[in-house]
Amino acid sequence: MKKNLAYILAASILLTPTVYGASSKDKRSGTLTDPLADSLWNKSEWISAKDAPIVTHVVTDPDGRAADGAAWFAATVTNGKKVKSARWMTAGLGVYTLYVNGNIIGQEVLKPGFTHHGKTKLSFTYDVTDAIQRKAGAENILSVQVTPGWWADKIITPWGTEGMIGKKVAFRGVLELTYTDGTTECFGTNVSDWKAGIAGPVKHAAIFDGEEYDARELQGFETIGKLGTPEKNTEFKGTIFPSNGAEIYLRNDLALTPERAYIWKGVTGQSDDAFGKVVISKEFRKGEEITLQPGETLVIDFGQNCAAVPEFEFRAKGGTKLNCRPAELLNDGNGSKSRGMDGPEGSCHRLNLRVPDTGMLLDYTFADTKGYATYHPECTFYGYRFISVTADDEVKIKSVKSIPVSSIAENLETGTITTGNDMVNKLISNTLWGQRSNYLSVPTDCPQRNERLGWTADTQVFSETGTYFADTRRFFHKWMRDMRDSQHELGGFPGVAPLAQYGNEMTRLGWSDAGVIVPWVVWKQFDDTSIIDENWSAMEKYLNHLNETKFDHYALRGENGNYQWADWLSYEPLESCSGRMNGPDGILPETYDYWNYLSACYWLMDAEMMRDMAAATGRDSRRYADMAKEARAYIQGKFLTPDGKFKTDILNTMQTPALFALKNKLVDGKAKEDMISRLRKNFAEHDNCLQTGFLGTSILMQTLTENGMADIAYELLFQRKNPSWLYSIDNGATTIWERWNSYMVDQGMGPQGMNSFNHYAYGCVAEWMWETMAGISTDVANPGFKKIIMKPIPDKRLGFVKAEYDSAAGKIKSQWRYDGDKWIWNFTVPKGAVAEVTLPGETSSKEYGPGNHSVTKQF
Repeated sequence: MKKNLAYILAASILLTPTVYGASSKDKRSGTLTDPLADSLWNKSEWISAKDAPIVTHVVTDPDGRAADGAAWFAATVTNGKKVKSARWMTAGLGVYTLYVNGNIIGQEVLKPGFTHHGKTKLSFTYDVTDAIQRKAGAENILSVQVTPGWWADKIITPWGTEGMIGKKVAFRGVLELTYTDGTTECFGTNVSDWKAGIAGPVKHAAIFDGEEYDARELQGFETIGKLGTPEKNTEFKGTIFPSNGAEIYLRNDLALTPERAYIWKGVTGQSDDAFGKVVISKEFRKGEEITLQPGETLVIDFGQNCAAVPEFEFRAKGGTKLNCRPAELLNDGNGSKSRGMDGPEGSCHRLNLRVPDTGMLLDYTFADTKGYATYHPECTFYGYRFISVTADDEVKIKSVKSIPVSSIAENLETGTITTGNDMVNKLISNTLWGQRSNYLSVPTDCPQRNERLGWTADTQVFSETGTYFADTRRFFHKWMRDMRDSQHELGGFPGVAPLAQYGNEMTRLGWSDAGVIVPWVVWKQFDDTSIIDENWSAMEKYLNHLNETKFDHYALRGENGNYQWADWLSYEPLESCSGRMNGPDGILPETYDYWNYLSACYWLMDAEMMRDMAAATGRDSRRYADMAKEARAYIQGKFLTPDGKFKTDILNTMQTPALFALKNKLVDGKAKEDMISRLRKNFAEHDNCLQTGFLGTSILMQTLTENGMADIAYELLFQRKNPSWLYSIDNGATTIWERWNSYMVDQGMGPQGMNSFNHYAYGCVAEWMWETMAGISTDVANPGFKKIIMKPIPDKRLGFVKAEYDSAAGKIKSQWRYDGDKWIWNFTVPKGAVAEVTLPGETSSKEYGPGNHSVTKQF
């Protein structure tokens, strides 16, 4: 490498016009390609900027912001000979963006993604041949911007930590040039040939904090002469692995434009109990240029909640400051404080973000330019439907859009399902948008507030649903490494993976079990045995731990902290979040019985899944078959009477315990009939409403259907009272909510300390839609849809169902409709697969081979 700073500065300005912000229109060079040999990392070292600020205070939620500034790293490379091809293998401690000769490299954003901060970092290798000057003796400028996200910010730093877990951001990389004569030359990061410093227009950025951008500042590759000598960074002691799944992309194909835009100034109707209502001074037509004046507030509704970044095409005088604040909903009801509002009706509500004043910010300062600038944040993401925009001088906004951010790239989407019922279609749409929003490097719980963590129960309850809408294989291969990295030495898996700011309690029922459930689902849906092999040792260690302890809460209190999330946010007795698990003297004895019953059910389910996976990979499955028998006998003896009632009487009044008993075949004969009868009565007593939470809902619809209660399942699907799926839609949902009643038109906000409007777990109902409404599921004995179980159960209220799924075996189609009392079903079996077909109301099945088939049935 050559340290010709004058040349670098001049060349970079000549090669690239000044860039005033990331834009979806940016020219991006380089394609993700195979990594270089691991041994080439030895030709590089981690480097940091000496002048990089670090956080030294004790980190709390009110004071959890990352350090200011973006670190820039730069060097020039001189071609020894004429270049045939070039590959750049890169890794970062912090969110990084790569440039070659001033051009952004790669379509992937928010690199390197979320992993265990101490054990794993992902590398990204790009073919940068098209971005470089290839002549012998030509010089190319490599530069990198790194900000604190995923490393030196709050998302991985527990409360009370002195400073952030990651202190300084860093970069490491190796450029390999292959010359036309077949020889190669490598150039790695080091403190001799590279320059580093705090520079550029990004003044502050982190995952929770948002982004502050000053367009008056030149990009770091334009001011390399101001950078200094870097220092070696020795913070990361783990392993670098090539990224191979869960990369993050801007979904420009899904870009949203404003559904409504208006300016308000002033408020009427304020009182001690209410913030009042905004005075709207102007509404804008679609596509109309917006002029925003000081003292005014612009509100834009994109019509769809999602994980995204707003992109502006705008102009203003140099030095003008614009503030953009994303939100999931608007204040209403004259801003009534009793409704949980935090501002006047018509303004953006941000209280549910938990750090509304210090987090999820977007601040932009304009450069003095003649034309329009285009900008979106590059170093963070937000979860929102609405934005609120203010400025301290006139700003003209030519266009604004919301660009979704997701690890579900366009080419990964695999399934579509539509019906003749608009409300059900909206529920399907809400589910898909929830998946797009929350499959973001890790399967997050929510994309908006200061959390965005890989909660393991949310992951497992939705995992099968997600496989129908997208090819999630590589996504979960990556996440299961996060799980293994975070596994307890005794075998338990955590509540959150990868290790993060909180949620790291181990061996909690329904959460920890994701370590087995997710590989089983991926194997079953895609016939992917490699995910079993990768995780077998970890899963075996976990099952050994469950078997030794019988997943007993008391035996595991050293790991679970004497607490269980259990059937989180259910409406039933003994629920944890609400405190119904407690009595006047603490946790109720019945609660412990409930927890131990559910734990044992997961022990049984895990053992059966291990049995399946062992058989699929040529391992000894008998041990797990025997373990499952032992677990079933244990549950039946400890928790149930011979007539199928729960020994702890309150469990007989609840939906979730019965659902787990039926799913796990804990009762049969008369005892089973009586349990089904009690369950039917329970639903009737609750006006055909479900009462289940995260865990119960995940098995609700399938278990009802498998036990002769498909009629109740359909009643629950079409139910519009609280709690139900359609209730949230009636109350304005465009994604799945965390709570059944996160917002109520008649009452206002639910509890705002934990209230997300994009929380995909309850979207697991779509698994039942695919498998029961459309009748598309795979045979566990023949995974990957080599043998398709087609057992549709129709309902006239749907009108019709049309489903297409690009399965591991090929495209499967299922389409049915009614013509009077005649049911007409057309379905397609892909080449190489067979379908075991059971018609509605029948018990016998018939096998169909590849091709298009049509069946009619009279009702």
